[in-house]
Amino acid sequence: MGVVAQNVSLATLTEMRQLKQSSERAWQRAVVGQTPFRSWLQERGSLTARLKKHYPAFSVELLAQAWRKPHVDEQAMLRLHAMSRAWVREVMLRGNGQPRVFAHSVIARQDLRGPWCRLRAIGRVPLGAALFANPKVTRGPLQFRKLYAQHPLHQAVCRYHPQLQQYPLWARRSLFRLHHHLLLVTEVFLPACVDHPHD
Repeated sequence: MGVVAQNVSLATLTEMRQLKQSSERAWQRAVVGQTPFRSWLQERGSLTARLKKHYPAFSVELLAQAWRKPHVDEQAMLRLHAMSRAWVREVMLRGNGQPRVFAHSVIARQDLRGPWCRLRAIGRVPLGAALFANPKVTRGPLQFRKLYAQHPLHQAVCRYHPQLQQYPLWARRSLFRLHHHLLLVTEVFLPACVDHPHD
């Protein structure tokens, strides 16, 4: 490898490390500031169950599921190196016909082959129902942040709802464990989640 190419590679690695560190710092262990989403963000039970309670007409819209490279701020959580691919599933949780929550789940290849191998074929079944029904599944601490237009999850939401491009969106994430197998679930709360709680 030439000196120039080596310097470029080192610069790229340094940039990736800095991006990862800054991204991880942006996720916090507490909800900072005033927000009408606070009770939703801090909900420790099944978000699916809470949505069903608020919205009798509840449904799951499967948006995408495929092998993908996880976002930079997801790789460290799942102990993955930069070039790894993982099974990514994105759904919209709808209540009374309106999109309420965008859910993004990531599971590494080695974990998908383990006890969670059936998650690849879960389709439109709510993931929360499967997780909270298994007493062997444990959940790590919740992390929170506001997502802005430059964040890939904000961009993912806006692919389906471009009218939200100018608005920051509250999100939370947590790691679920079954034995030593990991699953990262991130939930992005859309304005309609609190705007019309009984429509």
